[in-house]
Order: sequence, then C-alpha cells, then structure tokens
Amino acid sequence: MKFTDNDSYSLPVVLAVGLHVAVLVGGAIIAGLTQSAPEPPKRPPIVNATIIDVSDTVIGQREAEERRAADAAVKAQQEAKRKAQEEAKRQAEKAALEKQKREAEVTRQKQEQARQKAEAERKAAIEKQKAAEEKARQQRIAKEKQAAEEKARQERIAKEKKAAEEKARQEAERKRQQELERQKAAELERKRRVEEQARQEAERRKRAEEAVQKAVAEEEARRREVEAGQMVQSISGLINQRITNAWIRPPSARNGMKTLLRINFLPNGEVADVQVLKGSGNGTFDKYAVDAVYKVGRIEELAELESYIFERNFRQVDLLFNPQDLRN
Repeated sequence: MKFTDNDSYSLPVVLAVGLHVAVLVGGAIIAGLTQSAPEPPKRPPIVNATIIDVSDTVIGQREAEERRAADAAVKAQQEAKRKAQEEAKRQAEKAALEKQKREAEVTRQKQEQARQKAEAERKAAIEKQKAAEEKARQQRIAKEKQAAEEKARQERIAKEKKAAEEKARQEAERKRQQELERQKAAELERKRRVEEQARQEAERRKRAEEAVQKAVAEEEARRREVEAGQMVQSISGLINQRITNAWIRPPSARNGMKTLLRINFLPNGEVADVQVLKGSGNGTFDKYAVDAVYKVGRIEELAELESYIFERNFRQVDLLFNPQDLRN
C-alpha cells in the first residue's frame, strides 16, 4: 500500500484511536464475564488505576518517529517547493534577460541597418557629387585643352612665319657678313704684311741695339768688375789696417805669429761676430786680435757698397791677422 504525505501524517492518529478502541472493547468483555458469574458479597470496589503515557509505549515511540518523519517530509517538500520556486524565478529572470538581450540585439541591428543605410546613402550622394564634379572637371579640361591646342596652333603658325622671316634675315646677314669678312680679311692681310715688314725692321733694329747694349754692358761689367776688385782690395786692406791700428801688442807677441779670424759684418758695416778659425798658439795674441776687431766695431765704407758686392765679398770675411813689426 502506498501512502501520500497526508496519509503518513494521519497514520499515528488512526493507530492511537484504534488502541483506545481496543482498550475499551477489552474492558467491556471483562465486565461481561464478571456479570455472568455468581455475585460475591458486595464490597466497595477498589480501583487501582495506572496512567499510561502513550508516548512511552512502542506505539507512541513509533508515532513520534512517524510524526518526525512526516515533519521532515513536509519540510523537505517545502524546501523542494521553495527551490522549485526559486529555480522558476531564476529561469523567468533568465528568460526575461534573454528576451531583453534579444530585443536589444534586434534594436541594435535595426539601428546598425539604419546607420548602414544612411552611410550608404551618404556615400552614394558623395559619389554622385564626385561624379558630377569629375564630369565638370573633364569638360573644363576638354575646353582648356581645345583652347590650348588652338593657341598652340596659332603660336606655331606665328612661329613658323617668324622663323621663315628670321631665316631670310639671317641669310641676308650671312651674305653681308661674308662680304665684310672678305673685306676684313683683305684689310687684315694688307696690315699683316705691313706689320710683318715693320716687325722685321724693328727686330733688325732691336738686334742691332741689343748687340750694342750687350757690348756696352759687357764693357761696363768688365769695368765694374775691375772697380769692384779694386774696391774689395782697397776695403780689405782698410779693414786689415784699422784692425791693426786698433790692436794692442801683447808683451808675449813675437814675429811670425798669425791667427786666422772669421768676421761677420752687417750690411751697415757693423761687426756682428768674430771667430778664431786657426789660432797662433798664443791665447793672448789671439784674444787681442779679436778685441781689436770688436774695438773697430764698424767699417762705414761697407754701407756704401752695392748689396751684391757686400753679400759676395764682405758678409763673411776670413782675415789672416799677421802683424810684421813684432819682436824676435
């Protein structure tokens, strides 16, 4: 037998009622049996009553367990119902959210379609405008090209005409220039012959003059060379004389002593430096000779010489100092 939740809940009640009925029936039977027996002498009845707690009996414990089971079943049923309600609510909310999403997606798609349509219309309008502008531009270019071609044609005609005129002018100018060149060449040839004759005559006179000048120059050079030699000898003797005059004879000087000095002069005649190239063997004699050169200090006549004579003969002078009036 199967029991529903309500049947499980009422089973303890039925059992309890049945138990009470059984007790009452048992009591009645016992009472009947007592009445059919010969009555003993009547005594006051003594009633020993015991209160029975149904819950302490096996039946009571079973009923309590069944009630607890029933309560647990009711609670489980309520919990399942609550969960079912929550699941239904969640599913409903989920369905509502899905519906909302679908509606939002539909709205978005419609908006996107509208945007795409508007964008397509905008692009179409732009393309249409561009096409119109391109057509106008092509027409303008065609007109400009036609005008340019016509202008170029007119310019070409004018240029060809001008070129023909220029060619004729140049041809006339060429012929005129040829005639001028011919006349100029003839004149130049005449002048060349005259100039060549004059050049040859001038060259002849120049050679004659150069020969005379060369002879004069050679004579002058010989004369100046002689004079320069005489001047060099004269100034060399002058230098030797002035150094000898400025020389102080040391007590140790003897005949035959001589020292070779190198004297460096400046262009103004001043003594720049004196060196002993070869000594006499007597240091005092050599020192006095050097002192004599420094004592002279300057030969003014050197400043009057031409530079080439000075540089060649007196920039550096090697003087053999050899006084002759020494003691034996």
